[in-house]
Amino acid sequence: MDEKVKNLLNIIKYTPLTITTLISIFIIFLMYQEKKQDLKNEKYFSETQYLQTEKEALYSKIDTVNNYIKNEKAKSEKALKEDLTFKINNVHKIATNMYLRNKDTLSKDEIIKQIKTALEAIRFDNGKGYFSIHTMEGINILQPIVREYEGKSVLNRKDLRGDYPVQKVIKIAKTKGEGFLSWYSLKPNNTSKEFKKIGIVKKFEPYDLIITTGIFIDDYEENLKKRILNHLAKLEFKNKGFVSIINYDGDVILHKSKSVLNHNVFKEKEFSHVKNFLKNLISTKNKESGDFFSYKPIIQLGKETNELKITYSRKFDDWKWIISTSFKLSDANKIIEKRKAIIEKKYDKKEKDLLIYSFLFIILLVIISFFIARLIEKKFLNYKENLENQILENKAQKETLLEAHKIAHMAGWKLEIKTKKVIWSNEFINIFGLNIKDEEIFGLEYLENLMFKEDISAFQDSMKNCIVIGKEHNSTYRITKPNGEMIWINCIGHLNKEKTFVIGIVQDITAIKKLEAEKQQQSELLYQQSKMAAMGEMIGNIAHQWRQPLSTITTASTGTKLLNEMNTLSDSELNSALLTINNSAQYLSQTIDDFRGFFNPKNSVLHEFKIEDTLIKTLKLIDPQFNTKNIEIIKNIENYQLLSIENDLIQVLINILNNARDVLITKEKTRRLIFINTYQKKNSSYIEIIDNAGGIEDNIIDRIFEAYFTTKEESHGTGIGLHMSKEIVIKHLKGTIEVTNETYNFEGVQYTGAKFTISID
Repeated sequence: MDEKVKNLLNIIKYTPLTITTLISIFIIFLMYQEKKQDLKNEKYFSETQYLQTEKEALYSKIDTVNNYIKNEKAKSEKALKEDLTFKINNVHKIATNMYLRNKDTLSKDEIIKQIKTALEAIRFDNGKGYFSIHTMEGINILQPIVREYEGKSVLNRKDLRGDYPVQKVIKIAKTKGEGFLSWYSLKPNNTSKEFKKIGIVKKFEPYDLIITTGIFIDDYEENLKKRILNHLAKLEFKNKGFVSIINYDGDVILHKSKSVLNHNVFKEKEFSHVKNFLKNLISTKNKESGDFFSYKPIIQLGKETNELKITYSRKFDDWKWIISTSFKLSDANKIIEKRKAIIEKKYDKKEKDLLIYSFLFIILLVIISFFIARLIEKKFLNYKENLENQILENKAQKETLLEAHKIAHMAGWKLEIKTKKVIWSNEFINIFGLNIKDEEIFGLEYLENLMFKEDISAFQDSMKNCIVIGKEHNSTYRITKPNGEMIWINCIGHLNKEKTFVIGIVQDITAIKKLEAEKQQQSELLYQQSKMAAMGEMIGNIAHQWRQPLSTITTASTGTKLLNEMNTLSDSELNSALLTINNSAQYLSQTIDDFRGFFNPKNSVLHEFKIEDTLIKTLKLIDPQFNTKNIEIIKNIENYQLLSIENDLIQVLINILNNARDVLITKEKTRRLIFINTYQKKNSSYIEIIDNAGGIEDNIIDRIFEAYFTTKEESHGTGIGLHMSKEIVIKHLKGTIEVTNETYNFEGVQYTGAKFTISID
């Protein structure tokens, strides 16, 4: 074994071991760094998550307090209305009893005076609550607070808001008889200022009087606020958290510390740290705005402190309150530190496990690398031996390949882009029939001199695209060999990755071109045969359609002649006979025009037509043959426009319909049906022809479009009709044609038949 091979084997042995060890150490280092970063991230996440949780708890506490105040306010308002209802009903009952007891003995004025005296003495709410009486015309009968109103009309008296309370009272009494309202009124102990009241009205039917009472809102709300503040003062949350409340004037109305209570946060220096935050919150338009605020209070429970707190405050706009609660960051820090300690302990264990497993992993990789290196060494020696044998075999294969190229008329070439030099194989020279000893003269220019002039441009464009953009060079061209023979050449080439040369092959495809020409001639022959077959069908149809009118002409003429010979021919009979002969002749002429239109070459060009018109023309040409065979044609036509060759489409339709007719006439006891459906879908136009002849056998359905394939007897079918139909649809109409078997229901009967589908884009 020489020195170079030994060195190569040493590289094979030790390189995997070295690379594996270094990569493993690098990966372990990255994993260690990643674990450290994960620890840092998890600590940070734990801290932020805890603070977020605490903030959410503050929000939830204030939300609960806010909902509690709202519920208590709503319940109190409901209880207030129930209490007012109870009071007005009792007073109304007193007035009613007085009326019933005295109506027969006392006058109206005397009874009203008794009622007035009884109601005047009834007071509630520490004397602030009383009852008043008005007539339906707005005359005040009882007003215990402002005596000067009694006996006078107060219908147009306004309250503080500019409303007319008595008019509202009268409207409720007239429309409902009883109801609630609010207005502004004087207090018994303060006749200089009006206060808002909520009251109730009830009509006293016997004398059309209205009894009214109410409660001052501010008195009611003050009692409710005291009750709610007493309840909230007793609340205590986790870590000694509590609720505090200030009003919009800055007065502290609820606080756990008595030293803070009743102080003003906007006026006193000790509260300067929260002054701006609270003023900004009050100024927001949203009635329930809330926000978080971090600060170091100067006083806390009456003592100096610098401890950071996080507070959440929210407005309760109905009462002009700001409700707050908070937590100390020191309490949170204790829990956060505990969490961090747990995380560090967990990661310490993971770190130890990582080092142990990493060490074991490196050992395992080194062992595996050692055995892989041994295996590679063995494979390398085997490969070296096989390579030497392969070199010997390749020489033989090269000779075989050259021989195969000769048989296939193929040859190789190479174009060096920079120098424009072309290297040709020996077989290339043979294919072109050349005898050139000096290869230098045989370049692209020389090759183009052999080509047909009309093929040179396409060849040059293809070669240019290959060199410039790397597109495959693929060109077919004709050349004239030195002996005058013309041959077809297919040339293919590819640009190499470095874009320094194009390499490819040429093949003599003259024999293939001859086969294609023969196939084209055969196709044209089939098309002509199909046309002739269609012409034969048409001539038969013409003969069929002419029998009846010719018979009519013969009958009319011979009858007229006979009557004339007997001297009994009248003018009217002569006119009738001539009219019959003329009508029949016109029908014969129209028939000729219809069939001539089908065979007219002018109609075999691309033009626009409507599918419904085409189907009418088609059925005109074949109707007599179908009518005499009792074949029903059911049409479901969507009339769309086509740009195509109408006569070719008619020929295809006639072929399919005639095939269906030939099968249907073999069915003696079955109703004979053919369905024609047309529709458009997804920019394609469709024609469906479906019969009920039982369908096509599965073993031949894939062959019915083959040339000369027929299921009819030899004397009745050529096997080219459907083959040419497919050729016409694909090549002339640029569409597709398919056939399937379909089972369907029609008029309550199930049928099976062949379904031909033509699609034209």
